[in-house]
Amino acid sequence: MTGSSNARSLEARTMSTTKPKKILFVTHTLEDLYGAATSLRLLLENYTGIEADLLLPRSLRRPRDLAATAARFPSIRRAYEISMPVDLGLLGIRRGFADMAHGAVHWFAWQRDQAAYRQIVRNGNYDIVHFNSPVLHQMVLPGLPAVTHMRDIIIDPRSPVIDKLANGAGVVFIDAATRQPFARREGSMRAITLNNPIDMRDVARAQPLDHPRLTPDTTVFSMIGRVSQLKGVALVVEAFRMGAGAQDVLLVVGAGSESYTAHCRTLAGNDPRIIFWGEERNMERVYASTDYVVRGDPAPCVGRTIYEGLYSGCRIVMPGPPESDLIFESDRFQDSIVFYAPGSKDALAKSFAACSGKNVSARNYRSNVEDYVKAFDGFIESARP
Repeated sequence: MTGSSNARSLEARTMSTTKPKKILFVTHTLEDLYGAATSLRLLLENYTGIEADLLLPRSLRRPRDLAATAARFPSIRRAYEISMPVDLGLLGIRRGFADMAHGAVHWFAWQRDQAAYRQIVRNGNYDIVHFNSPVLHQMVLPGLPAVTHMRDIIIDPRSPVIDKLANGAGVVFIDAATRQPFARREGSMRAITLNNPIDMRDVARAQPLDHPRLTPDTTVFSMIGRVSQLKGVALVVEAFRMGAGAQDVLLVVGAGSESYTAHCRTLAGNDPRIIFWGEERNMERVYASTDYVVRGDPAPCVGRTIYEGLYSGCRIVMPGPPESDLIFESDRFQDSIVFYAPGSKDALAKSFAACSGKNVSARNYRSNVEDYVKAFDGFIESARP
C-alpha cells in the first residue's frame, strides 16, 4: 500500500470514529423575517454532520408543529419549546406598555419552564449550547458549554453580562462593533469575528415587486427591517423628502409598533414617492427592485441588510465612515457604499440628492454560506470541552 493510500485509509478511519458534535441551538426567533432568524435558518439549512436539537420560544398565540419545524433542517433531530426570558433592555431598546406586559407574561412562564429547560440540557448531554442572541443571557447556566452569538451591541461595556458570556465556551461576533464592548476581555475569552451567512443568488431569478411607481426609470431606495426609532426610520423619511428627486422612491419594508409607524407616516405626509410596503416574505423580490439599501442607524453599524444588498448587486447609503475593520470585504465593495455623517438629516438628504436617478445596471449575485459554515464549525470544534 502506498503512502498516499495509507493517509487516505487513516483519514477514513478517523472520520468514521469521530463522534458528531452534539449541539443545542437556542433561539428567541425563527419565523421572523429579520437578521437573527434569517442567519440561523441559513446555518441550520446547510450545517450537516452534527447531531442537533432546537429550542424555540413558546408561542402564546398559536401552537407550533415541532416535528415539522425539526424536519426543515437536515441535522435537527428534535425541536422543543419553552417560555424564554428576553432582555431587550441590554441593547438599549425601549419598550412600550404592551411590550412590557407581554414580556412579564413570558418572565413568569419562564419561572415555570426553568425545570423543563434544565432537563432538556441534562438529557441532551450537549457538547455546545448555542444561544442565537445575547438577549437570552439569563438562560446561560453555570457550567453550561455556552457559545453566544453576538448579533447586537451591548450598550453598557461595564455590564456583568459581558463577563458572563465571555466566561462561557465561546463568543461569535458578527462584526467589530459587536465585539468592542468586550474589549476588556480580549485575551481571556475564546472568540471569533464572523460575518453573517449570506446567499443572494436567488435574487437573479426573482421578479421585482409590483407597484405602479416602481418602473425601470425609478431609482429605488429601500429601508429594510424593523420600523423602529433604533433603526432611524424617521430620519430617513425626512431626509428623503428633503433631498430625493421626483423620480425616486423610498420603499420602507418591514413592520413595527403602531405608534412609531404612524409617526413615520405622518412625517411622510402624502408624498407619493414614499411607500410603506409592510412585511414581505419574498425578500428576493425586494432586493431585485432595489438600487440603494439605506440605513438610518445613529452610528456606523453594519447590519445584515447591508451585506444582503451588496451580495445582490445593490449600492448602500449608510452612516459613516466606520472604522476600517467594520465592513467585511471592504476593498471589494468600496465603490458601492455612500457614507453620510451619522444622525445628520442634512447630510443624508445630500446623499439622496447625489444618488438620485443613478440606477444600478450590472449586478453580481453572491453567497458566502459554504465558507461561513466551515468557519463556524471550526470554531465550535475549538470550543468543545
